[in-house]
Amino acid sequence: MTVTSLRLFIIVGMGTLGLAAPSVAQAACTGGSTLNGYYGLEVNGQTPSAVGKFLNGVVYFNGSCALQANVTIGENSSVNAFANFNGTYNTNPDNTITISFTLPGASAPETYTVGYSPIFNEATGVETDSSAIASIDLKAQNYPASGNHNVYTTASLKGTWAATCTGAGGTYSELNYVTFDGSTSNYGVFGNVTGIDYSNDLAQYGNQSVAGEYGVNPIGNFGGYSVVGSTTVGFSGVIDNNLNEIQYNVSTAGSTGADVESCVAKRVR
Repeated sequence: MTVTSLRLFIIVGMGTLGLAAPSVAQAACTGGSTLNGYYGLEVNGQTPSAVGKFLNGVVYFNGSCALQANVTIGENSSVNAFANFNGTYNTNPDNTITISFTLPGASAPETYTVGYSPIFNEATGVETDSSAIASIDLKAQNYPASGNHNVYTTASLKGTWAATCTGAGGTYSELNYVTFDGSTSNYGVFGNVTGIDYSNDLAQYGNQSVAGEYGVNPIGNFGGYSVVGSTTVGFSGVIDNNLNEIQYNVSTAGSTGADVESCVAKRVR
């Protein structure tokens, strides 16, 4: 994957803007107001054939059991930039929430059961269909939750982050200790990302420098590329928790040893 194609990947993603309020397609809605507003989504797992599955992006819950999402999909060593889809959700008698949506090109819906924490305005759970073994994490983009969706820019993603990353099936783990500079110094659009990647795949432990570019679109998705050691990788993710957390996928699709990994990052400063 070349630097030119990764810049194009960012531009294409940034052109897919906005989440219109979805309509409710189901006859009955139970407890739809529990999840209400914009959330950052992270799904991390693998299919029964041990292919890694990773989703991240922005999900809008309309408070009436309908959702709309704009996410990146990482599966089978590839990333599909910023796919849009609709879905539904309902609160169960035990107060867990069932979420259902169908990914573009899929023949059947995916279902998830989550528990919602009003203290942190976050929902976590598991995938409950047979297509994958995966966990799901939904963090409010704004805390406390707000009815108005912020307009994000590249300057919104500024600071230093500590991210834990896992490869498909837990075959390796990493710490990305990275800084986003919040500038638009590259072509008036892209900021700079720098840092160190610490990795452990049992065969070896080591660290490599990270340097690249990134851009942010108005709904809080972001994308970019970085050179890790001598390998160029693409990444895409979402800003959430009042700018204090980010979640992203990293892909080496198109190069030797292609892989997709999932990362969750906390702000250091």
